[in-house]
Amino acid sequence: MPGISEKPTPKTPVAIIRDCHLWALNRLDQYLRSVRFWMVVAACVIVTAIAGPFHTLASLTVPLRFLYWTAVLTPAILLQFYLSMTVRELARRTGHAWGWAALFAGCVGGGVILLWVLGVNAALVENVHNFNDGQTAAAVFGLVVPITVLVNAFMPTLQPLWGFRRTSATKRPALTSLALSAGDASPFFDRLPPDLGRDVICVRAANHHIEVTTTRGHARVLMRLADAEADLATLPGMRVHRSWWVNLTMVSHTESRQGATDLILSTGARIPVSRGLRATVEEHLGTGRAR
Repeated sequence: MPGISEKPTPKTPVAIIRDCHLWALNRLDQYLRSVRFWMVVAACVIVTAIAGPFHTLASLTVPLRFLYWTAVLTPAILLQFYLSMTVRELARRTGHAWGWAALFAGCVGGGVILLWVLGVNAALVENVHNFNDGQTAAAVFGLVVPITVLVNAFMPTLQPLWGFRRTSATKRPALTSLALSAGDASPFFDRLPPDLGRDVICVRAANHHIEVTTTRGHARVLMRLADAEADLATLPGMRVHRSWWVNLTMVSHTESRQGATDLILSTGARIPVSRGLRATVEEHLGTGRAR
C-alpha cells in the first residue's frame, strides 16, 4: 500500500557489529581531521611529560619523557575513542545501556593499552626494572576505565537550541499538514534516544555533532548534518542554512530584519535562512512542499 514501507529484514549480529565498526571509523576519521582534537591530544602529552608521573620524572630525560608520553597517550586516546564509539553504537542498536558499553570499552582498552605500555617501557626506559608490572597494570586500569566511562557520560549531552529574540513579524501562508510517518525507515532515527520519537522539528550542526530537536525534546548526536539531511530526504523538510535543517511543517511564519530572513517555528524558535536559499525556501513555504 502507498505510504507504508516494508518491514526491513533484521540484520545478523555480525552485520550489526560491522556497521558499528564502519560507523565508528567514519566518526574517528572526522576527529583525526579536527585541529581541536589534536590540540587536546598535544595538551595531554605536554602536561603529562612535564609532570612526569609513574616514575618517568626521575627515570627519563625531558626529551625522552615527551617521546615516551607521545608514544603512550596518542594511540591510547585513539583506541579509546574508537572502542567507545563502536561499543556505544552497538549498545544503542541493541537496546543496552551505555554505561555497560562504556565499562566494557574501558576494560578491553585497558588491557590493550597495558600491553602497549609494557612494550614502550621495554623500548624506551633504560632502568625498566624500576617500573613494576603489577603497579603499571593497576595504574593503567585505574585510569583508563573511569576516564572512558566519564567521557562516555558526556557524549550525549543535551543542549537547548532556543532563546533568540523575537521581532515584528510578517505572516506567511500556513503550510499544508505533512505528517511524519513513524514507519519511515532511516538510519538517522537509530542514532536518537527512542523516547524522542520521530517528529523532528529541526537539526542544527555543531562541530562534528548535530543537535536534534523533536516534539519531545532534544539531543546531541555524533553525526554530520550532511548525513542527517540525506537520511531525512523523505521527510517534509530541507536545508535552509549551512548549519540548519528544518521541518517545513513546523514553520509558523517568516520575519525579515536588516535584509535577512528568519523562519519562526511553531515552538517560537528562530532559524536563519541563507541568502542563497531564501528564494527556494519561500517557494517551498508558499506551496507547502519540500524537496
